[in-house]
Amino acid sequence: MSAISGFICLSRDKRVPAMRLKQISELGAHRGPDDAAYFIWPDAKAELDATDALKEEPIYGSLGYRHLDLGTDTFSPDTLHKQGLYIVFDGSIYNAHELKATLALDAETPDTQLILAAYQKWGDGFVNRLLGIWALAIWDGKAERLFCSRDRFGSKPLCYLIQDQVFYFASEIKQLLPLLETKEINAPMLWRMNKVSGMHLYQDQTPFKQIKLLEPGQNLCIQQGKIHKEYYYRLDPDKFETSQLSFEDAAEYYLELFKESVHLCSVEPEAIACSLSGGLDSTAILAVLSSLKSQAINTFSSWFDDTQLDEREYIKLANQSFNAQGTLLSPTAEEAWQNLLDATWFSDLPLGSGCPAQIAVFKAAQEQGFKVMLGGQGSDELTAGYRHAQYRYLADLAHSRQFPKLLSSLGSISKAKRPVELLAIMAKSGLSLVLPESQLYRQEMKHLHFEPFSADFLQEAKDADMDALDLPDSSRLSSFSYNMVYNTTLQTLLHFEDRMSAMAGMQSRSPFLDHRLVELAFSLPSSYKVDPPQGKRIHRAAIQHLVPKPILERKDKAIFGTPFTQIWMRKELKDRVYAVFTSQSFRSSGYWNLSKIMAKWQSYLSGCDRDAQMLYQVLATQIWFETFKII
Repeated sequence: MSAISGFICLSRDKRVPAMRLKQISELGAHRGPDDAAYFIWPDAKAELDATDALKEEPIYGSLGYRHLDLGTDTFSPDTLHKQGLYIVFDGSIYNAHELKATLALDAETPDTQLILAAYQKWGDGFVNRLLGIWALAIWDGKAERLFCSRDRFGSKPLCYLIQDQVFYFASEIKQLLPLLETKEINAPMLWRMNKVSGMHLYQDQTPFKQIKLLEPGQNLCIQQGKIHKEYYYRLDPDKFETSQLSFEDAAEYYLELFKESVHLCSVEPEAIACSLSGGLDSTAILAVLSSLKSQAINTFSSWFDDTQLDEREYIKLANQSFNAQGTLLSPTAEEAWQNLLDATWFSDLPLGSGCPAQIAVFKAAQEQGFKVMLGGQGSDELTAGYRHAQYRYLADLAHSRQFPKLLSSLGSISKAKRPVELLAIMAKSGLSLVLPESQLYRQEMKHLHFEPFSADFLQEAKDADMDALDLPDSSRLSSFSYNMVYNTTLQTLLHFEDRMSAMAGMQSRSPFLDHRLVELAFSLPSSYKVDPPQGKRIHRAAIQHLVPKPILERKDKAIFGTPFTQIWMRKELKDRVYAVFTSQSFRSSGYWNLSKIMAKWQSYLSGCDRDAQMLYQVLATQIWFETFKII
C-alpha cells in the first residue's frame, strides 16, 4: 500500500505552484506512512528535481510518492528514477523474479526499477507482462510523456481530475477534493450507489462530477497536452464458454492455477496473514498457504452473536486442520459506530455496513506486525457463487430450449427450497429470460428498495444509465458474471478492501484475481459452475481434497458482515441513528424525502427488516455528506 499523486500542465504556458503537490500527497499519507519523495520540473524539457522543500514556485509538472514499507525493498528516492524516467508506484509485482531474470537484472532490484527497465524494453506493452496489482505513473523525460496504468481488475486505485488546463492524479478521491473549485455532486452516480446493492462504482464515475477513475485494465498517456486512454486488458466475451476441457481436466487446471496464484501472492514478504471467514474460498487459500510456508499461518476472523454472522465453528475447524494461529474479533456496536464516523473519510464513499468487521480484522493483523493480508475476493464472481447467478443459468436453459435439463435443475432446487422459494426463483429466472441486464438492475432500483431521495434530487438523477451492463452476444450467466467483475460487486468490494487495509497501514491481495484463473473460469461452460441449487461447482471440485469435508459440503454459509442493519440500528445505536435523521443538516440538506424516511424508520423500529439496508444507506450517505462537507 502506497500513495501516488502528481500533475502535469496540458498547456506549455500553464504553471502550477509546486506546493500543490505536497497538499495532494499528504492527504494520502495514511497509505504510505514510512517515507515520502517528490519530483518537480519547471517545464516539459527540464530534468526532474528531487526535493523535500516544496515551495510556491510555479512548475510544469510533478510526481509525489508516499511509501509503505513491506520489508521487501529498501527505499530511497533513487529507486524511483532511471535514465530520464521517473515513476511513482502503488502495488506489488508477483512475477518480479521471473521478469528480473528475463531483463538480466540483479535479484535485489526493487519493483520500481524493474518496471522502468520493462518500460524501456517493451514500451507501454510491458504491463501485459506483469502479474500483480498496481497503479503507477511514469514520466518519460525524453518523450515528454506521462504514462499511467492500473492493474487488470482494479485492486489498486487511481483517479484523476482535469481542471483549468491541468491534469491531476492521485490514489484516492479525497486527495483531489481540495482542488475542486466547486464540489459538484454526480447525482446519477449517488442515486445508483444507494439504490443498487453493491454498486458503489460504475465505469469511470465517482460521486463528484469532475473526478474520474482510471478503469481496471486501462492505460492513460499524456503527450503534447493530449490525453489518450485505452484498455490494454479486458475479458473477451468471444472466448466465454468456449473451452473444450472435460470437467475433470478443467478442475485440475483450475487447481493448478489457483495454487500458483497463492504462491505468487505470498512469495514476499515472508510474514503474510490470511483473512478467514470459515467458507470455501478463504479456507482454500489457507490450505495452500499452509503448504507453502514452514511457520504457522496467522488468520484473522470476525464473528457476532447472531447465527447468521457466527462462523466460529468452521473458523476453528479450518485453523485446527492447518495448524493456524487464529485471532477472533467481535466489534461492539459502539466500536462499529465510531468506525462508521472515522472510516468514512478513509473510504471516500458512503461506508458499507460490513466494513466495521473488515476494519477490525485489518487493525488486529497490523497490531501483530503483519503488512500483507490474503483474502478471497473474486471467487464468487468467477464461478457463480451468488444466488442471482442461478436465475441467469435457468434462463439460459430455457432460452436454449434445454427443457429436460431445466426440469431436472428445478427438481433439484425443489428438494432444497420451500415451494414459495421455488416459485420466487422461477419468477426471477423468467425475468432474466425476457429482460436484458440493464433492465433487471433498473427493476431492482425501482422495486427492491424504497425511494429515500427528494423529488428535486431525483430530477437531477433521472439520467442514471445502466446500459454498460448489456452484453448481447453473451449468455445471461456470463453477462451477469462479467458485470459482477467490472460494473457491480467486485469493484465495490475491492474499493472497500483497499481503503480499509490502507486505514490500517496494510496491503490486501486477492489470489482469485490472477487473470489466467479468471480467463479459465469465464471460458468454461455454465454447467461447470452452476449445479442447482448450488453454484461454484468447478471451484468445489478443484479444492475438494484441500479443505475439510464439513466446510466443503456446507450449505449454510453466513455472510461476511455485521449486525448493523438487523440489530444495532434498532437497539444499541437507535438513539444515534435517530439523532442523524432528525438533525438540522439532514432535514435542511434538500437531498432526502423526510416523511418517507421517518415512516420507514418507525416501521423498522416496530420489527420490519424489509427497509433496514436502505435506512443504513441513508445513514451512511448522510455521514458521508457531513464528512466531506457537501452539505
